[in-house]
Amino acid sequence: MLGAEPLTFLLEASDTEHASRATATGELLEATVHDLVVAAKRVLAAVRIEPNPSARAEAELKQARALLAAVGAALEARPEGLRVAEDGTWFETQAGRVDVQRRGAVRRILVALAIRRVAAPSRSLGVDELFEIGWPGERIPYESQVRRVYTAIWTLRTLGLEASLRTRDDGYLLDPKHPVALAA
Repeated sequence: MLGAEPLTFLLEASDTEHASRATATGELLEATVHDLVVAAKRVLAAVRIEPNPSARAEAELKQARALLAAVGAALEARPEGLRVAEDGTWFETQAGRVDVQRRGAVRRILVALAIRRVAAPSRSLGVDELFEIGWPGERIPYESQVRRVYTAIWTLRTLGLEASLRTRDDGYLLDPKHPVALAA
């Protein structure tokens, strides 16, 4: 089997529909890793069936090993903690990058929390401050302001910041124990 055909057919994405559903919010990595796992299982099964692959298949297996080693090195090199774009359009954790570009208030609140975390790690931002940052100049009843801030914080938590966001009596902050960096 392996002697007759190159391994490239085994490394093609096995679930293109899954990959096409991926979005820029971190699902692309998940879909790609899923495809890699499926392809790796297919390669392993083929190697077990054909113990003596052709020279071309051997060369492609060697290339696949090198690529997998590079993936491992890239995963180990991923920074610990949280990285936030200076303009708030994305943030990145060990789980991957999340795009918040189209979420204006959430984006502005995220940047404010990250800047506060870098400048004064143990100081929080209160609900009033976060509302003014998220919805500058807007005047609505206080209960509505609080709900909007709670919803924005909940959104950040559900997007992947559950472990990083802290709630205190005086407001919200990014955990001082977790590294945070602003990125260009």
